[in-house]
Order: sequence, then structure tokens, then C-alpha cells
Amino acid sequence: MKPINNEQRLVAVEKIAWARREDMVYQGLVTSIPWMALVNLCFALMVYFRNALFNQIDAQYSVAPDLARTMDISMLGICLLSIGITVAAWRKFRWLSGLLILLSLIWSVSCFYFIVHWRLPFSWPLTTILMLTALSALYFYPRGLLAYLLPIWVTLPLASFFLNQSININFMVFWLIFTLVLICGYFVLRRWFDEAWRRNQQNKMLIARLDALAHQDALTGTANRRALENLLSQACGQNKAFALMMLDVDYFKRYNDRYGHQAGDECLARVAQVLKNAVRSPDDMVARYGGEEFAIVLFGAAGKDCEEVARRIQQALIQEAIPHEDSSVSEFVTVSIGIAVQDTVQNGQNMLANADEALYRAKENGRNRWSR
Repeated sequence: MKPINNEQRLVAVEKIAWARREDMVYQGLVTSIPWMALVNLCFALMVYFRNALFNQIDAQYSVAPDLARTMDISMLGICLLSIGITVAAWRKFRWLSGLLILLSLIWSVSCFYFIVHWRLPFSWPLTTILMLTALSALYFYPRGLLAYLLPIWVTLPLASFFLNQSININFMVFWLIFTLVLICGYFVLRRWFDEAWRRNQQNKMLIARLDALAHQDALTGTANRRALENLLSQACGQNKAFALMMLDVDYFKRYNDRYGHQAGDECLARVAQVLKNAVRSPDDMVARYGGEEFAIVLFGAAGKDCEEVARRIQQALIQEAIPHEDSSVSEFVTVSIGIAVQDTVQNGQNMLANADEALYRAKENGRNRWSR
């Protein structure tokens, strides 16, 4: 099995991380609302085609033609609203809660007639299924859940009262138990949603750590070569003016041979800190290009700006005074610098090549200097 690198982990985590809690809620609505709409649509179609499904049930219960037509229109309205809440969820429409309460009101009136006037035995299970479906689909969206549940929830005791012409104690006990089930179920499901949000926040922190690992040089704390090339590509693509400086620690192989590789690593870290202190602002990038080579990107800089930065780097290295007894140009660590300024639109590779050529000239001319 191939090992998973940091970049693959970063891509995998980004797929499940949401920037805001609202984004997570939206994703949940997009996933669950179509299922809830399908349940409402199926029950509405069953009621609409009731005579075909239940052997002319209108005649069995002596349903008046006007009431039957009204019921058919209501069921068609529920079908349209079921489609409407799906579209509203997909399009982030703010009036999703309004559609939900309208859908619930139509069901409430219809179920009231089912219970009080027709006394259909499936009315109670229908309302129970509708409310449990809403709880499962909307527990993370309290406003929409309340908009849908409340009308149906109130309809049940009202229908019981009109059906029995009084308060039925047995029904009230069952109704209160069911209400308790709904409330407890809401808090249990909501707790899992909150836990998922906390995991999402942890994933975002993981993304930040992986991003830092993917774009930062561990030894020097500067950007790495990949980050440098990405920045140059973006800058060229956006036609941003910038200058590029390539730096090489003079006679670094001799330094390693004399002082050892651990001392060499410490030397590079100290040089990197000098470079970071010498740039003009946090917008400028210092990157380790490879080995003892560094690069600096200066946005909106002219040649004189680069020379000023180069001068600060030389002065700071003199003050840092890192011993280098095997150097041929100084008793302390020095750098050679190549400067390339973007006079015309170029790509990142051309800028790197130009800065590298300038660095070569600086070395040929004696090192511990800069060249353009």
C-alpha cells in the first residue's frame, strides 16, 4: 500500500471541512430536505389516489364531493410545496421556513378532517410519521423544524378535543409522552451535530498544520521551494510587478567540512533569520530554494529597492558575525546575491533563470556582493 503524503491528507480533509456553521447546516439541508420532501410527496399522492388504492374510500366514508375536491387540491398543493422546499434548500432561499410552515398547515387542516370528520384510522400514524420525518431531516435547523412541527403538534390535541367533545386523558398522556420523545430525540441528534461541528473545527486546525508543513521549510522556518514557485506563478498570472533575489551562502561546503553538518544547519537558520529581518514588509517572501540557496520576492520593488535590501543583508551578516575561517572572502559567513527585476511580463521560471544568472555573475566577480 502506498503511503499517504501530507498533500493527499490536506485534500482529503478539505473535502469535509466547512468554513462556517451555516455552511454545514446548508449541506445538511441539501442532503436531508429531498428525502423529507419525498416522504411528504408520497403521502400526498396516496391521499390523492385514495379511491384507486383503497377501493372507493370516499363512498365508504360518505365524503362530500366539495370536500373531496378541496382535499385533492390540498394534496396537489403539498406536492408543489414538497418540490418547492427542495429547490429552496438547494438555492439557499431564505423563505424555506415559510414554505415549511405552509406545508405543515395544509397537512394540519387535512389531518384534522381525517380525524374529526372521516375518522380514518391511518390519520394518527400519518401525523406521527410526518413529525418524526421532520425531526430526522431538520434537527440541525431549529427554525425550520419548529415551523413544520408546531402546526401538526397543536392539531393533534385539537382534533382529539373535537372528536371526543372533551379532553381525553388517555390521549393527553400519549400525546405528552410523544412530545417528550420528540424533545429528547431533538437534543440527542443535536448533540451529534454539535460534535460533528467540533470535529470540523479540529479538521480546520489540521488543515492549517498540514498547509504549514506543505509550504514551509522545517529547518529555516522560511517558505519552501514549492511555496515560492506557487507564489511566482500566481504573481505572474495576475501581472503583479515584483523583483526576485537569489542568494547563495559563500563557500558553504567548506563551512560544513570544517564545522560539521549540525553547525551548518544552525548557520542556515541564522542566515534565514537575517533575511527575514532585512525584507521590507510581511508581504515580501523569503524562501529556501535548496541547500544553501535562498530566494526573496519583493513585490512592487525597483532595482534600487533590491539593492537597499541587499545592503541591509550584508550589514546584518557583518553584525551577526558567524565565523567562517575557510571562506576566501571574509572571516565571517557572507552571501552572494543575484537580482532580477520584472520589467516586462514574464513567467516564474524566466525570473528564476534571470536571478540565477545574476547570482552567477556575482560569484564570478568575487562573491560577497550583488549583481543585476
